[in-house]
Parts: sequence; structure tokens; C-alpha cells
Amino acid sequence: MSTINRSFNIRFPLARLALVTGVSLGVWAASLAPVWAQDVVAPEVENSRYSFSGVINSSAVFVRSGAGENFYPTMKLDKGAAVTVVGIRFDWLKITPPDGSFAYVAKAFVEQRGDGSVGRLSKGDVRVRAGSNLNDMKTIVLTTLDEGTDVTILGEKDEYYKIVPPPGTFYYVNKQFVDPVKPLAELAPGTGGVGAAPVYTEIAPPVDNRSPVATTETPGATGANGSTSANGATGATGAMTGTVTGTEPPATGTAGASTTQPTDTTASAAATQPSADLLFEQAELALKEADTKPLEEQPVDELLKQYTELAKTDQLPESLRRIVDFRIATLTSRSQAKVQVLSVRETQRAMEQKRQALKAEHEELLERIKASDVQVYTAVGTLQTSSLQQGGMTLYRLTDPANGRTVVYLRSNDERMPRMIGQFIGVKGEVVTDQQLSLRVITPTDMQPVDPNKLFTSVAATIVPPSLLSKAAGQ
Repeated sequence: MSTINRSFNIRFPLARLALVTGVSLGVWAASLAPVWAQDVVAPEVENSRYSFSGVINSSAVFVRSGAGENFYPTMKLDKGAAVTVVGIRFDWLKITPPDGSFAYVAKAFVEQRGDGSVGRLSKGDVRVRAGSNLNDMKTIVLTTLDEGTDVTILGEKDEYYKIVPPPGTFYYVNKQFVDPVKPLAELAPGTGGVGAAPVYTEIAPPVDNRSPVATTETPGATGANGSTSANGATGATGAMTGTVTGTEPPATGTAGASTTQPTDTTASAAATQPSADLLFEQAELALKEADTKPLEEQPVDELLKQYTELAKTDQLPESLRRIVDFRIATLTSRSQAKVQVLSVRETQRAMEQKRQALKAEHEELLERIKASDVQVYTAVGTLQTSSLQQGGMTLYRLTDPANGRTVVYLRSNDERMPRMIGQFIGVKGEVVTDQQLSLRVITPTDMQPVDPNKLFTSVAATIVPPSLLSKAAGQ
């Protein structure tokens, strides 16, 4: 094989496989793309020879699935929570899984045993993914397990089992939120590095610790004042050094050399100035609570101000910044919609007030009419028969008593109507126009004889014979 071909085969194995099998490289890439897009293997951070226990110095501190802001959080730790630090990468401390942590493994590769709380892997290189109490993400791969490995099952989610984080899984927390407490025993030889399952025990304090400047002569260790020996290890009261190589993590201390441990002033400032992650979480909780309320009751402008301030900070990870930008656009539209809704609500309230006023006025008029004992009719006149008959009901006429001219037609099969022919009556009912006859017609809902002399005193009507109107005007 020529040098060129050999180089090609080494550097581009997928291309050679495509040439041999006849399958296009695009098909292979498409088949592998979902795996590349979903799974992210956390960068390796080696364990250090020296480890220490620490305590969380702030509230709601995120524990993350990798050493950086772009790795999703798995849980929050409250102030005072204890952590075991086994390594460091720049500003991130590598810690053993805190209480409440869990991981995911695919159900397809686990055979449950006994009561179902223990599972055994049925294949090798099974990926263990970081589980989160704060979201449903499971894309960060913490480690892999061999075939036959037993895992402790805590529950299940979708196509995964929730398991106790196995040896070799670690999480990360920003070092500004951890105060060192005490150093831990050196790891047993050969247990350092990624995938280790270390056991930690507290280092006994110095025999004579009465003097803050006392030192020991043990090679490679430090005195109580935090001075560092030739090999870089620190004593029981040594200061945190801030090593960034990941091979010599800081031990703990209380006095002496310059340290990166926050002073009281720094800790106070951190407490009064929450991190961008915490501010983002607070804004998300406020938005979630607002979504449970009607739009007109939501504090949209306050939420928009929160997210706008978040967008200005340089501490916000790119993944959260995209969410913040989306929230700002959504809340801007929601603010405009709220203004429109409030305007419509105000118009509706004004109309309702007007309707209530008209209703009250109408009821007042009815009460006045009732108090004066006025009988109100739709029409009054002398009842006469009609020569026009059409439809299933009999037509009658209400006429002017002075000349017999028709005032309005009545349509009814009421058996009382024939007995009232020739009488001056009042009728109640709705006036409509008959389209076929082109006449105004009333279908009476009530009728009774009326004294025409009481018209305009105790009797009122909408339709009154013209001669009676003229008589009333002459009076």
C-alpha cells in the first residue's frame, strides 16, 4: 500500500469504509449525527494526590455535570452543605456525588435482579449519564461501565433507569462557593486519575498546635501557618493554593500564607450579589408563577426588567443567554397584549356601567308607573273584524272610534276576541311588519277592555288612534 493510501486510510477511515461498501459518506454521517448531537462526554479532570472536605458558603449553589457554566446543573446545595473535593480545573472543584445525586443508564442494557433494586449490565461500554433534579436533561456522559457490573436502581425515567452514581462519577462546583474545612488522607497508590473509587479519611491534626506559627519538619508537609513544603502539599491548617493543573489540588487551612479563600468582606459581597445562574433561576420561578395568573394580573413589566438586566451581564453562559433573549421577545409581545387586554377590559367596564344605569332607570320608570297605577298597552282602539285573512290565525283590526279607520292589525285565535268586537280595548304584544301584507301586525299577549276617557291619565299606549291624539292636544 502506498504512503498516500496508508495516510488516507488512517486519517479518513469513514471515507474508506464508504468506498469499500458503496454506501455514501452522507448516509453514514446522517446515521451517526443523532449520537454526536445528543451525547457530550465530560472532559476528564484527574484526581489529585491530596483531597479536602469543604463547606458551601452561599445559598442555592449549583452542582454541575461538568467543569464549566455550559454544563447543565444537576442539583442545588444550601449554605453549610458538606462536599468532598478530589480535584480542580481552573475555577471548578471536582467533587464526589453529593447526597441526592443520581445517574442514568439505558434500560435496554440492564437486567433487574432480586426485588428489582439491583441491575446487572448485559453489555460493555454502557454510558452513565448525569441525572438532574432541576431538569430532564441526560446528555452528559460521566463514565462507562463494563458488562456484568451491578448498579443500584432508584427509579426510572422514560427509557432510562435512575441509579446511584457508580464509582468513577464526579460532579463540579465553582470554587468561590466552597470554604475549605480540613484535608483528607492521601489516596492509596494507583487510585488517582479519572474513574477512581477513592476512600477518604481525615488527617489527624498536629500534636502541638498551640502556636499559630509552629511548623513540622516532615518532608513535603506544611506547618500550621499554611507554609508549603518542597513537594507542594499543605498541612492541616494550610491555605487553599488555587492550583490549576489538576494534579495538586488545594488542601485547607485557617491562617498564614496568601489564599484564594474568600475573606469575610468577599463572602458578604457574594451573599449580596447573587450569581447570574441564581438570578436566572429566580427570574424563571417568577415567570412560572406569573403564568398561573390571568394576563392582566401578570407583572409583565417587572419580569421584562429582570430578564433585560440579566442580558447585560457578562457572567451568563451562552445557553442561558439564548433563553433570556427568547424570554425578552416573548415578554415584550406579552406586554403589548396586556395593554390591549386592559383597554378592552376598561371599555367593557364602561359599557357594563352604562347598561346598569339604563337598567336602573328602566326599573325606576316601571316603579313610577306601578305607583301611579297606569296601565300601559302597545295599542288601543275599537276592535273590528278584517276582510283580509291569510295564514292559520284570524286577522282583526284596531280602529279609530271616530272614523273606523284601521290603526293596527291583530292576529290571534284567542276565543275572547270575538266577544270583544266593537269594544274599545288595549292590547299588549310586539309590533311587527307582515312582509306579505305590508301591514303592521300585533300578536296579542294580553288584551282587555279600556275606558277611552282614561287615556293619557291612567291608561297609556304606544299606538293611539289619531282622533284621540287630537282630542288630547285640544285639552
